[in-house]
Amino acid sequence: MPIYIVDDNSDLSEFLSCLLTDIGYTTHSFSHPSDAIAHMQKTRQKPSILITDYNLPAMNGFELHLKALSLFENIKTIVISGRNVSEKIGKLHFLQKPFSPDEIAQLIQSIKTNDE
Repeated sequence: MPIYIVDDNSDLSEFLSCLLTDIGYTTHSFSHPSDAIAHMQKTRQKPSILITDYNLPAMNGFELHLKALSLFENIKTIVISGRNVSEKIGKLHFLQKPFSPDEIAQLIQSIKTNDE
Protein backbone atom coordinates (compact mmCIF):
# COMPACT_ATOMS: atom_id res chain seq x y z
CA MET A 1 0.00 0.00 0.00
CA PRO A 2 1.37 3.41 -0.86
CA ILE A 3 1.98 6.28 1.52
CA TYR A 4 -0.21 9.28 0.70
CA ILE A 5 1.30 12.75 1.06
CA VAL A 6 -1.10 15.70 1.26
CA ASP A 7 0.51 19.13 1.32
CA ASP A 8 -0.16 22.33 -0.58
CA ASN A 9 3.56 23.16 -0.34
CA SER A 10 4.92 21.49 -3.47
CA ASP A 11 8.53 21.70 -2.26
CA LEU A 12 7.80 19.79 0.95
CA SER A 13 5.59 17.30 -0.87
CA GLU A 14 8.30 16.61 -3.45
CA PHE A 15 10.96 16.33 -0.72
CA LEU A 16 8.88 13.77 1.19
CA SER A 17 8.04 11.82 -1.95
CA CYS A 18 11.69 11.62 -3.06
CA LEU A 19 12.90 10.74 0.44
CA LEU A 20 10.35 7.97 0.90
CA THR A 21 10.85 6.61 -2.61
CA ASP A 22 14.62 6.49 -2.01
CA ILE A 23 14.12 4.33 1.07
CA GLY A 24 11.78 1.93 -0.69
CA TYR A 25 8.24 3.25 -0.25
CA THR A 26 5.66 3.94 -2.94
CA THR A 27 3.99 7.35 -2.60
CA HIS A 28 1.09 9.31 -4.04
CA SER A 29 1.10 13.08 -3.56
CA PHE A 30 -1.87 15.44 -3.47
CA SER A 31 -1.84 19.24 -3.20
CA HIS A 32 -5.42 19.51 -1.95
CA PRO A 33 -7.18 17.36 0.66
CA SER A 34 -10.27 16.94 -1.51
CA ASP A 35 -8.09 15.35 -4.22
CA ALA A 36 -6.78 12.81 -1.72
CA ILE A 37 -10.29 11.98 -0.47
CA ALA A 38 -11.60 11.68 -4.05
CA HIS A 39 -8.72 9.32 -4.92
CA MET A 40 -9.43 7.15 -1.87
CA GLN A 41 -13.14 7.02 -2.74
CA LYS A 42 -12.51 6.22 -6.39
CA THR A 43 -9.81 3.59 -5.94
CA ARG A 44 -10.94 2.24 -2.54
CA GLN A 45 -7.21 2.06 -1.83
CA LYS A 46 -6.27 2.59 1.80
CA PRO A 47 -2.90 4.27 2.24
CA SER A 48 -0.44 2.46 4.47
CA ILE A 49 0.16 5.87 6.09
CA LEU A 50 -1.39 9.26 5.40
CA ILE A 51 1.10 12.13 5.80
CA THR A 52 -0.55 15.53 5.84
CA ASP A 53 0.25 19.11 6.70
CA TYR A 54 -1.95 20.54 9.44
CA ASN A 55 -2.69 23.77 7.53
CA LEU A 56 -4.41 22.89 4.27
CA PRO A 57 -6.93 24.63 2.03
CA ALA A 58 -10.57 23.87 2.92
CA MET A 59 -9.80 21.65 5.93
CA ASN A 60 -6.97 20.98 8.35
CA GLY A 61 -4.95 17.79 8.64
CA PHE A 62 -6.99 16.53 11.58
CA GLU A 63 -10.22 16.97 9.58
CA LEU A 64 -8.62 15.11 6.66
CA HIS A 65 -7.71 12.29 9.05
CA LEU A 66 -11.35 12.09 10.20
CA LYS A 67 -12.62 11.99 6.60
CA ALA A 68 -10.14 9.24 5.77
CA LEU A 69 -11.29 7.34 8.89
CA SER A 70 -14.85 7.48 7.56
CA LEU A 71 -13.60 5.54 4.51
CA PHE A 72 -11.13 3.15 6.14
CA GLU A 73 -10.81 1.76 9.64
CA ASN A 74 -7.57 2.18 11.56
CA ILE A 75 -5.93 4.60 9.15
CA LYS A 76 -2.56 5.75 10.42
CA THR A 77 -1.83 9.45 9.94
CA ILE A 78 1.15 11.72 10.50
CA VAL A 79 0.17 15.38 10.83
CA ILE A 80 3.03 17.78 10.15
CA SER A 81 2.83 21.15 11.86
CA GLY A 82 4.99 24.15 12.60
CA ARG A 83 3.40 24.20 16.05
CA ASN A 84 5.04 22.53 19.00
CA VAL A 85 2.92 19.40 19.19
CA SER A 86 4.60 16.19 20.23
CA GLU A 87 1.91 13.68 20.96
CA LYS A 88 0.10 10.69 19.57
CA ILE A 89 -3.66 10.26 19.64
CA GLY A 90 -4.70 6.75 18.62
CA LYS A 91 -3.44 6.25 15.07
CA LEU A 92 -2.75 9.99 14.70
CA HIS A 93 0.89 11.05 15.09
CA PHE A 94 2.30 14.58 15.07
CA LEU A 95 5.65 15.73 13.68
CA GLN A 96 6.91 19.26 14.17
CA LYS A 97 8.56 21.25 11.38
CA PRO A 98 11.39 21.47 10.70
CA PHE A 99 12.20 17.78 10.82
CA SER A 100 15.10 15.76 9.49
CA PRO A 101 14.87 12.95 6.95
CA ASP A 102 15.88 10.55 9.72
CA GLU A 103 13.03 11.71 11.97
CA ILE A 104 10.31 11.07 9.38
CA ALA A 105 11.90 7.77 8.30
CA GLN A 106 12.11 6.57 11.93
CA LEU A 107 8.52 7.59 12.64
CA ILE A 108 7.24 5.75 9.55
CA GLN A 109 9.26 2.65 10.45
CA SER A 110 7.92 2.78 14.01
CA ILE A 111 4.33 3.04 12.77
CA LYS A 112 4.80 0.17 10.32
CA THR A 113 6.54 -2.01 12.93
CA ASN A 114 3.77 -1.44 15.47
CA ASP A 115 1.18 -2.33 12.82
CA GLU A 116 2.61 -5.82 12.28
